[in-house]
Order: sequence, then structure tokens, then C-alpha cells
Amino acid sequence: MEGGRRRTLEWVLRGVSLVLLVLLIWQALHALSERPASRAEGSAIPKALARWSTSESPAQADVVFDSATVPPPEVRDWLAALRHTGTRTSWFAPALSASAIHVSPVPDPKRSVRIWVAAPGGSAVKIRDQLGVIDSTAVRAGEGVVFTTSHVNGIVQASLGDKAAGSAASSVLRDSLTVRPVLVLGIAGWEGKFVLASLQEHGWKVDGRFALAPSGDVRQGATTIRIDTAHYSAVIAIDSSATKYARQIGEYVRDGGGFIAVGEAASVGAFASLLPGSAGAPLESAPFEADTLHQRNALALAPIRSLKKGAVAVESRDVKEGRIVAVAAQRVGRGRVLQVGYLDDWQWRMGGIGEPATQYRDWWSRMVSSVAYAPRSRVTSDASVEPTPVATLVATLGPPVNHAATHGSILQDPRLLPLLFALLMSTLFAEWASRRLRGLP
Repeated sequence: MEGGRRRTLEWVLRGVSLVLLVLLIWQALHALSERPASRAEGSAIPKALARWSTSESPAQADVVFDSATVPPPEVRDWLAALRHTGTRTSWFAPALSASAIHVSPVPDPKRSVRIWVAAPGGSAVKIRDQLGVIDSTAVRAGEGVVFTTSHVNGIVQASLGDKAAGSAASSVLRDSLTVRPVLVLGIAGWEGKFVLASLQEHGWKVDGRFALAPSGDVRQGATTIRIDTAHYSAVIAIDSSATKYARQIGEYVRDGGGFIAVGEAASVGAFASLLPGSAGAPLESAPFEADTLHQRNALALAPIRSLKKGAVAVESRDVKEGRIVAVAAQRVGRGRVLQVGYLDDWQWRMGGIGEPATQYRDWWSRMVSSVAYAPRSRVTSDASVEPTPVATLVATLGPPVNHAATHGSILQDPRLLPLLFALLMSTLFAEWASRRLRGLP
């Protein structure tokens, strides 16, 4: 009985020894056939790339970038090219922050530039061009930031906090706009006078047609009105006198033109198909004060009701009855329309020649810019920029992989060789000892 158990144990030990021997042979062959893996970090990466491309040919090349800096395009593309030589590659960066930037011209006679930046919430964004810092601000969670500046010079960069310039998203201005005159239509009075004057002060070229009597109008600019995109960037209707141009304005908007209906014109039926909503009954206005913090709150208002599908509330006001829409916008055909519910906004300009006049002028210019038709011309540039550095890195090299936190098959671990050899020797010795001691008392 005891001898049978010993023989069974011996066969088990022989089987285990055979399995361990096969594993040892397999690991040895795998080590001979597998090229070595290599790793580089931070500033050592460029030299490692040169070595991997010449004197070495690793099976796996792993790089760990500086946590604060996106690698330059030449390093990124070089690492991607290694894959075509049969070398597997991976990358990792402990804490890269994704960002994106877009630079676009503003339809404005001052040739202003708008800079759009996307970045993680809480980031401190700093904007600079080749002449220096333009502006900086913090990003709110779930939001981006928009900067407007009078001009930019060369490459525009958006860096996050105090990080190196290498991690900055960068772009250049690639478009130029052709800004045409603005046409103002209405009855001769304070409203048309101040709208026209304020836009001209900002730099807009303005044509005006102001009804004075059945026999004639007060004219500024072209003798004959042709409302089309070849002549005007935007048309402003102040009251019902503009209805005689309703058909031309409709065709102009659908062809890409910008249209603003303000005051009485925002409730005229002839423009109903173009407007974002319907005008409600005018609300009582508060006494107008020149030093009011929010000047437009003191203006009379015909609230915009029943917004159409696709229309957007641009400006609202809180009243006793709740929140009402004061300015709304929508696209019609290829053009854009702005409906303004404020009445007699000339009172705002009459508040003085200082800050009230400046605020009124800037407000009107922003409204015109938001709808203006301004054809684009391509600006050629050979500057090397990275508008989305982290996104481009991921698109080129794939998602990051932290090899320090991942493990391959345990059977491929070279540290297993001594253990396998020790186990093999132990099982062989145990089997030999069992046979030598068999039959002894």
C-alpha cells in the first residue's frame, strides 16, 4: 500500500518536472526571439528616438512626457513613424491638460479679432501673441472663454497657468472680412439720428433713409437704394416706415444679409416671417436716470413672446411677472435677424456724452456685428501651429498607457526563470529521493 503511494507521488513529481522543463524551454526561446523593450522619460526622449531609429530596434518603445508640456510635433511624429519599423510604441503623461484655440475676425470696421479658448474648469488661461501678453482670465467649470482684441500679431497662444509655452494651444488668423456699409431706415427723429451717429463714431459706413414728408426723405449716402449683399452688411429698421422695403429686405436676408428690427419695426406684420418672435404689449418703463447701472433696464420694452423654433433669447430682463425676452435672434435662410424689443433707446444716448454715449455706441455696434454679412478672404500663412495639442497627440499616437500600472502575462516575466529552475530542481530531487528511499524501513 505504502509502495503504491510512493510510485504515484513519483509519477506526479515527474509530470510536474516535465511541465516546468517545458516552461523553461518556452521562456528561453521567447527571450531569444523577442527584441528588448526600451523606455525614455522627459528630456531624454529625443536622444532615445535617435537611438531607436539607428543603433537599436526595440520591440517596445515607451515614453513618459513631462507632465506640464505637450511634446513638439517633430517628437510626436517621430514616435508615430517608429510604428512603421515594427516597433510598438506607447506614451504617457501624468497630468496633461487639454486645450483648444480658434482665432477669427469680427465683422467690425475696427478689424477686431475674437479668440475662443476651450480649457478645463479652474484653469488660468493666458493669451499672448508675438508682441506679448494680450489678456488672461480663469475658466469656469463647463465653460470656455472668449477674448476680443483690436488686433493680433502673428501666432496666438493660449497657455494654462504658468505652464511652458510648449503646452500652449496656438493658432493664427486665417481669414479677412470685407465689411460693407449699414443701411438705417426710419422716420426722421432722435432714434435714427443717434443710431446713425453712433455707428459712424465706431467706424461703420452708414447710409440713411429717413421719412420726412410724403414728398421726400432725408438721405445720407447712395442716391438709389439697392438692398442686397453686394451693397450692405446689415439693414436696420426703426419703425413702420421701413415696410415699403419689406420684400427687398426678405430677399436680402435669405441671401445672407443681416437685419435688425428695433422698436416699432419689431412689431410690424410685414416683417413677421423674418422675426424670431412676436412683440407683446409695451411695459411701463422706470424713470430714466443717466447714472443707472444697467441703462437698458430704464428703457420701455415691448417683450418678445412666442419664440419660433430655432430662435435664441439674446438678452432678457427680470420683471414682476417673471423673466421676459428683450432681444432675440434667429437664422433665416443664410442670413441672421435680430429683434430688439426696447423702445425709444435714444434716451440712453441723451444721458450724456461720456460713459452713456460710449455704452450706447458699443451696444449698437455689437448688435450690427452679430448679424453683419461680411464675405471672407483666405489669409495665407506658413506658421506652424497646434490649435488642439493634446487632442492631436491622442489622434496621432492613440490614448495614453501607463505601463508602470499595467502588467503583461506572468509567464512572460523574465524574473520567473530562476523560480522555475529552482522548482524544477526541487521536483527532480524529490522524485530521485523518493526512489532511493523506497523500500527502506
